[in-house]
Amino acid sequence: MLYKLVALLAFPLLIAQGKHLRKRALILPEADGERCGIAQNLSKPKLSILILGDSAAAGVGVCHQEQALLGQLIKHLKQHFDLHWALIAKTGAQTKDMISMLNDEKLEHSFDIIITSLGVNDVTSLQTSKDWLAAQQKLHKHCFETFNTKHIIVSGMPPMHKFPLLPQPLRWVIGSRAKAFDKLQFSHIATCANKSYEPLTFNLDKSAMAKDGFHPGEDIYKEWAKVLSKRIIDIEP
Repeated sequence: MLYKLVALLAFPLLIAQGKHLRKRALILPEADGERCGIAQNLSKPKLSILILGDSAAAGVGVCHQEQALLGQLIKHLKQHFDLHWALIAKTGAQTKDMISMLNDEKLEHSFDIIITSLGVNDVTSLQTSKDWLAAQQKLHKHCFETFNTKHIIVSGMPPMHKFPLLPQPLRWVIGSRAKAFDKLQFSHIATCANKSYEPLTFNLDKSAMAKDGFHPGEDIYKEWAKVLSKRIIDIEP
């Protein structure tokens, strides 16, 4: 792929940009708020959901979980379901970390639907896309077997080639790598009846993102939750 050649040729510059970026990057906290609970609606069918992921799943970029993906999703779904929900997420988490994180939490509840937000930290690491896909498949297998999950919704990679924080040419290389990872996971998920792929096609210009130029702002979380809730309602009519 072209980005691999560019990365090789520009390797010293990319390393320098990465080091500079880590020094000056604004570190935002994860959103405050409860990470498990019930939104009771006894007149509606029961549904249990679990969100797994990295800093975006953890709500970095907003102050409280009510503004983040979890809270926005609950607002939509509690109108349609007697809802049980949980969130397992951590800044910096890679896909390969999630099984041990789940085991540490010792969740006793089964979850009908699991939503994942993973991949950004895998892209910025040195692992290959094939290793990442293998880790993803291992995680999905664990979820189906451990939580009796009916369906897994995989959030696509964000358009990292538009992240305001990243300087060029690092932004282009990382963005191209993210696109390659995303294409691979989409091809796999398209073959699975019990998995869905939800692309992240929202406006990621600087005004829509958090002040660090890397994480979603509240409006992005709202849009993300909106499309996920429609997907879930289609899966669980």
